[in-house]
Amino acid sequence: MSGRVPPSGQPAAPEPPSKGIEVGLIPFVASIVGVLLVIGIIGGVLWVTHDGEEVSSSTSTGAETPGGALSGRPTLKVSVKGNQLTWTMDYEGLREGDYFKIKTGGAPDAVTGDAVPLPRGETEYEQTIAPGVRQCGMVQVVRGGGTQTSGWSAVQCEETGS
Repeated sequence: MSGRVPPSGQPAAPEPPSKGIEVGLIPFVASIVGVLLVIGIIGGVLWVTHDGEEVSSSTSTGAETPGGALSGRPTLKVSVKGNQLTWTMDYEGLREGDYFKIKTGGAPDAVTGDAVPLPRGETEYEQTIAPGVRQCGMVQVVRGGGTQTSGWSAVQCEETGS
């Protein structure tokens, strides 16, 4: 304000614009800085108390890869008794509810077509074929209603007795 009093009947002279921060802006800026400081403190406390704990997830097992595939491949062994083949499967990360699918064919490169799902919990598949016939096969593990699968096992082949 100027120290001059205007003559009566005339309006007062306008005040020059203030330079600097308005008084109402300081509490607003201080409150933003305070909120950020509180968030930083809470984040720091959570980070320190979380250190050393394993992150758990209901769908992560360590035997899975991010794309929904199970890591590793099952193993397959085949044994012969007369004209019956017994395919025996194993998978290191097998869980309750997992199941195997098997494909068979007459040669390693002929193991194609639809895979036969085994009942849950079954690790053997028996197949009767004609004497003297060679049969090859490979297996895969299925988890989560088919949403996760392992890689296919190595192909195994055997010939039935004559």
